[in-house]
Amino acid sequence: MWQSIIPKAPEDISVDEFFTKFVPDQFNQMNELFSVMDFSFLAGRDFKMQFDIEGRVYSVTFKNGKDLEVIKGSTEKPNFTLIVSEKDWRDAVTGKFNELADDFTGDPTSFIDAKRYKAFMSVNGTVNMNLRKKDGSNLPLRLIFNDEESPAVTVNLDMLDGLDMMNKSTTGPALFMKGKLKFSGNMVLLMKLQSLM
Repeated sequence: MWQSIIPKAPEDISVDEFFTKFVPDQFNQMNELFSVMDFSFLAGRDFKMQFDIEGRVYSVTFKNGKDLEVIKGSTEKPNFTLIVSEKDWRDAVTGKFNELADDFTGDPTSFIDAKRYKAFMSVNGTVNMNLRKKDGSNLPLRLIFNDEESPAVTVNLDMLDGLDMMNKSTTGPALFMKGKLKFSGNMVLLMKLQSLM
């Protein structure tokens, strides 16, 4: 179900075109959906995201709970920074991972609520994720929360197990006890990530 509604960028889209045209166009098309969601917790606030695709940096700011601003380059004190290779970014934006979305059983609007926002804003540090894809290869991601590079933790996890955590059919500690989640680094930061699921 979800796979069919997730926008897919064209295979040959450039990084620049994706951020400067595709993202704003998709945002404008989703305004009707956003109008029924409660973003009052973002009133007077900006949520800043920064994306580093092999050194090409774009910043996307969700302003005042209703507007979107995209700039080429970095932003001051991003709340969230994602660093990823161009190949893995391209696979994500062109729908190569969308089949996983059909296994998501939760409410996608629950990822954008006051409780999750508060939890997100309390996380500081760097998470280096090594997600195993279905073909056995790794999807390395570097996530920096609230512009703080430390503390840091490295997490090794199967993408499907990560999806199970999002569906709340398992937890990080349960996966750790089964040997399905391995980590090194700051355990407190790792535990805080559970509040974002």
